[in-house]
Amino acid sequence: MIEIRHVTKCFDSIKALNDVTFTIPKGRIFGLLGTNGAGKSTLLRAMAGILACDAGEILIEGEACYDNPQGKERFFYLPDDPYYFPNATMETMTDFYRRQYPGMEPEAVEYMAERLELDARRPLRTFSKGMKRQAFLILALCANTDYLLCDEVFDGLDPVVTEVMKDLFLREMKEQDRTVVVAAHKLKDLEEFCQDIAILHKGGMLLAGDMRRKAGEVYKIQCVFDGEMHEKAEELLHSYLDVVKFRQEGYFTTLIVKGQKAEILGQIQKRNPVFCREVPMTLQEVFLAEMEGSGYDVGKVFQ
Repeated sequence: MIEIRHVTKCFDSIKALNDVTFTIPKGRIFGLLGTNGAGKSTLLRAMAGILACDAGEILIEGEACYDNPQGKERFFYLPDDPYYFPNATMETMTDFYRRQYPGMEPEAVEYMAERLELDARRPLRTFSKGMKRQAFLILALCANTDYLLCDEVFDGLDPVVTEVMKDLFLREMKEQDRTVVVAAHKLKDLEEFCQDIAILHKGGMLLAGDMRRKAGEVYKIQCVFDGEMHEKAEELLHSYLDVVKFRQEGYFTTLIVKGQKAEILGQIQKRNPVFCREVPMTLQEVFLAEMEGSGYDVGKVFQ
């Protein structure tokens, strides 16, 4: 478990983190979501023990992560732009990481590199951005640490490379009992595998936890009305229900509504719909419902 307790971090007059508090459960894949400048990278670097907190503390399994060399063997930090030595190869970096991570598996690095058609003996400086991201994700996964901290690992990659990396990531996570924290500024980079998400904004935390549970009593209803009711559906339903989102395509109406499900369906049935059913919500829809009225520019994380 990772505990972030009232963490504040400043760089001169800029408050990069402002009294941030939440907990990351053990064995979960946890997302840090926020636009550029929200404080995600600063928080990850503090969790990795690279930065000292100006106030508050970060504990991993009850131990401080800063100035704790032995504790750092338990987690691997993968930054947005990973460092490597001049002319270093994947083999060189594997040997380097073995000094810090006793569980590093060179054979696994070689096997996974071959599967992704990466030459482990070729200098990393000759790799494309996508190839470097794949190479360092392999190194991070093969370090076999209890915790993996990833900063924007999917940012700026073409769709094919992104899908390859997500598939690799998901397959390895299913086989390993580890805690993973993934930072991203787009919800689509997290929604496939992160149920728990913390949302940062201008150094502060807007919310954290299981997004679907935190959304509470929010439901997505699809229905069809005819005649006059179809024309007045938006006005009437807003009068009786707490409608977060309303959309009509032809005669087909989709609602996202807060409240008690029985009451919501009852109010809709009073309007004699031709068709009515509840359907599962996407994480984006849950996010929209939860962030309604917060003042957060949700459009930036849906791009």
